[in-house]
Amino acid sequence: MQTYISSNYHLGEKEVGQSDGLPNWAPKGIAKHIDIKHFIAVAMSTNLPPWRPIPSRLAARFLGTSIQVLANWRMRDLGPATEPMRRGQGNRIYYRPDKIAEWLSGGKCSDWQFSALWLQQMGMPLDVISEAAVRDRIAQLEGVHNLFPAVNRLWRNFREVEAV
Repeated sequence: MQTYISSNYHLGEKEVGQSDGLPNWAPKGIAKHIDIKHFIAVAMSTNLPPWRPIPSRLAARFLGTSIQVLANWRMRDLGPATEPMRRGQGNRIYYRPDKIAEWLSGGKCSDWQFSALWLQQMGMPLDVISEAAVRDRIAQLEGVHNLFPAVNRLWRNFREVEAV
């Protein structure tokens, strides 16, 4: 299935955006206390790609909450999914902004759709938006070293767990 994005962040079926360019998400549960406009404004204006993990301190700023709130959600298995870490890498917890958006939207906006919105915001739109096209563009961007210098140090410190 292909989805088209217009100049003001609409996805084809208006699942993600409205006429003002902001999501029409109706978060449920504990997510209903999050300021969606703040999250979108921060996530879309930063030069941090949404597919790259960010530390919990930064994720808390994106969400407008405290680190303790994120920890409480994590312990109760209520909040956004964390990125797995290898053992021996310390007690750092990482989140991906695109996965946070997916959690906030209640599944209305998948991680690749949010990444497509960010790519468009950064001036790298795709003519036809599909999951494969977005993943290909991300792979191209990740192949270019020094494209995101602000996150290179953070990225070097991050270690993913191989899929089991």
